[in-house]
Amino acid sequence: MTEDEFNGLPDEQRKQLLIDAKKIGEYEDEMATYQTFKIEDFFVEVSMSVTHRFRKIIRTYASIRLE
Repeated sequence: MTEDEFNGLPDEQRKQLLIDAKKIGEYEDEMATYQTFKIEDFFVEVSMSVTHRFRKIIRTYASIRLE
């Protein structure tokens, strides 16, 4: 799956993929918890409100290959 294919999926399918994805990072500020997931060759950054506990996909970005 590519980043563009992921972004074209309905929200429910994207959320399901995040459940199965590998979480590679997390940090928190006073407003939200931010998590980064790796799905195949790209990453997805998600925020979760500290007070309301809803999740929102912030952005996706491709992994960088250094050769």
